[in-house]
Parts: sequence; structure tokens; C-alpha cells
Amino acid sequence: MKRTALLCTTTVVLVGGSLAATVAATAAPSDARTHTLSFTAHTIASKTSGSRLVEADRLVKSGSTIGYSANTCAFDFAAHTAHCEVTLARAHGQLRAKATINADTGALSGSVVGGTGVYQGATGTVTGGPGAKPDITDITVHWQR
Repeated sequence: MKRTALLCTTTVVLVGGSLAATVAATAAPSDARTHTLSFTAHTIASKTSGSRLVEADRLVKSGSTIGYSANTCAFDFAAHTAHCEVTLARAHGQLRAKATINADTGALSGSVVGGTGVYQGATGTVTGGPGAKPDITDITVHWQR
């Protein structure tokens, strides 16, 4: 179940946490095109209590930190899933997402549900899965506003 907890970054970030391309951060408010950001989320700290998880991650793209995420997840042990709310903090605002993680495969999927700054009114999708190490999650976010 620890691996599932690490995948909660996605979400989101999409779910939290950590999501918009540098190019997207300069887009005009009327720009309705879809932006894509792929990155890895590296767990900084996590705390589990019962069926709840709170986690912080560093978001990395091409070896550079592009933001951070804060994630809160609730585990459904019977369904082998975790439902997460993620806030991704970037230089020009925050992007929020909700995601579900499959505890058996590590796959995650969800929706971008808003944000602040350049991400205000953002919608879209987030997907991901296990990264190269147990504390890393690969994430892709597609968003527009």
C-alpha cells in the first residue's frame, strides 16, 4: 500500500499538486489550447493515519525542480484504490486536481478541477503510474482554460 501512497502526487497535482508547462504559464487568459506537462513527482514526506495519507512532493522535469505538490488521499481498501486531492504549486499559480489510483497496478487517472493565477478556471486530465524508483511517480497533465 506504500506504493499507492506515493502515486497520490499525481494526482494532480493534477489531483495537487505541481502542474503546468513553463510555456503554459505565459499563455493569455483567452488561450483555449491544450497544454501538456509531463514530470516526475519525488516524495519529500508522507504521513499515513488509518485510511488517510498526506504527502508532499518535489516536481521534476529534465532534472530541474518545476514546483511542489501537496496531496491528501483516502484509501478504499476493499476496492484497492486511493482517491486523492492534489494541489500543484508553480511559479505563476496553483493547479488543483482529483485523481484515483489503482493500488494493484499503480496507474492513476483524474481530472484537473481548477487553480489560481494562470491556472484559474483550468480543466483537463491527469494520468500517471509508477516511476523508476518506489518514491517517484511519472505524471502527465493535459489542461486548458
